[in-house]
Amino acid sequence: MEALAAGLGGLGVPLRMFGAAVPAAALDDAVRRTGPAAVVLWSQSRDTADRRLARAIAGRAWGVKGARAGARVLLAGPGWTGGTPNGMLRPRGLRQALRLLGPDQEGRRG
Repeated sequence: MEALAAGLGGLGVPLRMFGAAVPAAALDDAVRRTGPAAVVLWSQSRDTADRRLARAIAGRAWGVKGARAGARVLLAGPGWTGGTPNGMLRPRGLRQALRLLGPDQEGRRG
């Protein structure tokens, strides 16, 4: 996560990084309050891969009715085993994560 944060910082992508000790409810609340374009959830082991939290964040939307948006959810780390839930992304490495989250050719951020 530190390498991803450094890479995104180098690309000019603003970010907030929360540690592993942040309770799931606090993370969900932070997503609801800040409305990020993307959320990366890291899991080191299957025991820490919280699919319920991932689904809750992926299902959260904000904005005015008719123009609601939500965060893209990226599942990172070796703990996310099995299939990737619908609507979520599973980058296979740092380069792919940077491509998904960094600015596109027109300078728009992922």
